[in-house]
Amino acid sequence: MHVEKFNYNSIDELVSNTYVISETSGKCVVVDPGKDDYGIVNYLSKNNLTPCAILLTHGHYDHIGGINRITKLYKVPVYINRLDEDMLYNSKLNLSHQLGATFQLDAEVIALDDGQVLDLLSEDKIKIIHTPFHTKGSTCYYFINNKLLFSGDTLFKQSIGRDDLPHADPSQTRVSLNKIKSLPKETKIYPGHGPNTVLESELLLNNFLIF
Repeated sequence: MHVEKFNYNSIDELVSNTYVISETSGKCVVVDPGKDDYGIVNYLSKNNLTPCAILLTHGHYDHIGGINRITKLYKVPVYINRLDEDMLYNSKLNLSHQLGATFQLDAEVIALDDGQVLDLLSEDKIKIIHTPFHTKGSTCYYFINNKLLFSGDTLFKQSIGRDDLPHADPSQTRVSLNKIKSLPKETKIYPGHGPNTVLESELLLNNFLIF
């Protein structure tokens, strides 16, 4: 499988990562489309890729701002943990109002629960790992065969996400991180912000995982 990373870092945008994960058939999923521009749709068109889903790690604006542009063109469903679903329709909960924007979703939503396995792609299955603390519905997507983890704002290279924003639940931090620690050490981690990493490295160098 191929992972294409898009990084948004401009004066009027928060720094965030979007990923397109594609297989040889041309089928793909989009993780956290954070910016409302043509970057993702142009990439899909140029590479003859057909998205079958948008996967959201959580409901903050810097991870959802580009959804409507994609769904209008491709009519794909949006997957998110049911505990963050209301954030897609409330600009105060998704924090878009703090950036002078108003985001509301205009697409089909499929609510997720911990432990589900999605059979969206032919080359791999995707396990849902609920990791609440950054938001109550924060979720990581684990591609089982390829050992890829899209961790959103749960885990970064040598750091973790904030737990002091609205909708956060800091009491769940350790429980959530323990779920990630139990994955194979060779798991490649694609976070919502910053550079990629590998779980084995994080177990050694990330102070938030050393407990």
